[in-house]
Amino acid sequence: MNSMPRIHPLKEEEVPSESRAYFERSRLSFGAVLQSTALYAYCPPILEGISLLGTSIERSRKLTRQLRCLINVKVAAIVGCPF
Repeated sequence: MNSMPRIHPLKEEEVPSESRAYFERSRLSFGAVLQSTALYAYCPPILEGISLLGTSIERSRKLTRQLRCLINVKVAAIVGCPF
């Protein structure tokens, strides 16, 4: 199942200035801007909150690397990501 988002992800030139740093971090970390980042960029406070949540989970070290990988695969399957 491959569904298109109802809202188009923002392109680089459409991104509010407050969200540009998140685009760059996404590009550095993943080699491209993630679609989720491009969608959350519509609302910079939400993009910041999501980013802080991910950082907090990473820093807590409560999840093992193996469990994080399994979670990522499961979420990817749920949203129809091909990897």
